[in-house]
Amino acid sequence: MSSIKKYLEIIILIIILGFITWYILIRKEPVVEPLIRYKYKTDTIYADTIYIPGKPYPIKTPPKTITIYEVNNAALDSLIIIISQDSIIISDLKFQIAIHENYLKQFPSNPKLIQLGLHRDTLSLGLLNIGGFVSEYNFPIYLNEFRYKWTVKGMSHETYQLPTLEEHKPFAHYFVGGGVDLLYLSPIVSGKIEKSWTRIRLYGTADVGLLKKEASSIKLGIDYRINGKN
Repeated sequence: MSSIKKYLEIIILIIILGFITWYILIRKEPVVEPLIRYKYKTDTIYADTIYIPGKPYPIKTPPKTITIYEVNNAALDSLIIIISQDSIIISDLKFQIAIHENYLKQFPSNPKLIQLGLHRDTLSLGLLNIGGFVSEYNFPIYLNEFRYKWTVKGMSHETYQLPTLEEHKPFAHYFVGGGVDLLYLSPIVSGKIEKSWTRIRLYGTADVGLLKKEASSIKLGIDYRINGKN
């Protein structure tokens, strides 16, 4: 009878080890299709309210460099401006361009954005001012330290408050699983709980031997992280 039980334990052990080997080495991970974030139809919303520009941040942020370009006078010589009803029409171009008068009434002194470039720690804005000159403004930005806003009054920023270590709440993890106790040759079912703070980790584990009670155990412990920065 004991030999049959021993053979049964060996067979169960082989099955469990085979399953673990298959799960770790042979099993293929499911293919995760990439998430297409821009496959959608754009919605247009008409609000029956007047647009009010947001208030700038309290600290002004001047540009580091300003590049002013010359006006292309050759392109302006052949233009003929015609006022038709409530629009200004620029004719004698390859394609006729019409500018509605409301476009000129809304924030007429504010420059028009014609180009925006962002590269790591530099924001580049190409602006067309009221005098018809195009200027390029380059702003140094530090996104880990500040929040930025562009309004009719220009670029502004405020300090970005990162959460301190005291604000991090402890979190708990729960685990359930199984394995084999190689000392007693018995499959086990296990459960574990962990709760972590900044450097301290509390944990508790419980193992239940399915064939031999000697493989069962309950443990409680505490760990302290001694290494420095991540």
